[in-house]
Amino acid sequence: MRGCFDDYHTTTGRSVTMGDKGSVATAGVGTVVLDVIVHGKTRKIKLEKVLHVPTMGFNLISVGMMAERGAKVSCKEGNTIIKLKEKIAASGTRKNGLFHLDIALLSDIAAVASLQLWHERLWHVNVAGDMQMINNKYIDGLKCSAMAFKDVCEPCVYGKVAMTPMPSAGGCRVTKRLQLVHSDLGGPMSEPSRGGALCFGTFTDDFSCWTDVVFLQNKSHLLSEYKKWLTKAQMHTGTKIKILRSDNGGEYVSNAFKALHDENGTTHQTTVPDTP
Repeated sequence: MRGCFDDYHTTTGRSVTMGDKGSVATAGVGTVVLDVIVHGKTRKIKLEKVLHVPTMGFNLISVGMMAERGAKVSCKEGNTIIKLKEKIAASGTRKNGLFHLDIALLSDIAAVASLQLWHERLWHVNVAGDMQMINNKYIDGLKCSAMAFKDVCEPCVYGKVAMTPMPSAGGCRVTKRLQLVHSDLGGPMSEPSRGGALCFGTFTDDFSCWTDVVFLQNKSHLLSEYKKWLTKAQMHTGTKIKILRSDNGGEYVSNAFKALHDENGTTHQTTVPDTP
């Protein structure tokens, strides 16, 4: 499976021939490190140029490829031994017609980790609490391979930082319609509307919270739609717009938009990025 690879590169146009002479495509190639058990002890072996075949039901090692790399494979009485330079690199046992390598269980491997990794696994509990759980053996099977710990744990720092609260009310509140209008632009969308629009613009009156949405085929049409909305809004309310507030999008700060603001006596305010 993909999670077994230490390093991985996707492949295209490559396949593996199966026993029925059919071929299946490979998804990638990389290096796999196995924790094998030899004489009761766990050791690591590295397999390079391993092919990833998602449709294959088993993880298979080619005896022919091992022989090409200088390994010697012997099978006797239901057991197999793989030697490299006359030293045993791995061993296996025959089950259901296949030889299975003697590999350490993932749960046993995962149970041994550094204090830093346990701190991260345990949802960033304070370090003193982590050490207490390890030293007093509060959790069965939890083993620590190293007590080293970073001076600063960035996720902990970010998690404890508090943003300055936004004031519930600040400055002067508007008292009439069109004193302040908020506008934003969205899109382009992945699919057009039934009318062929890919973008949209919004105009929200701060006093009444009335919002109009206009649909645009592209963002460059915002100015013409704003002129139509402006005429309608000023006609219906009997007052002129005082302030238009938007982000710093190019459509809002164009020379044509500035000229229209000057003509109507409108003040254009821009917001700071990533703020309400």
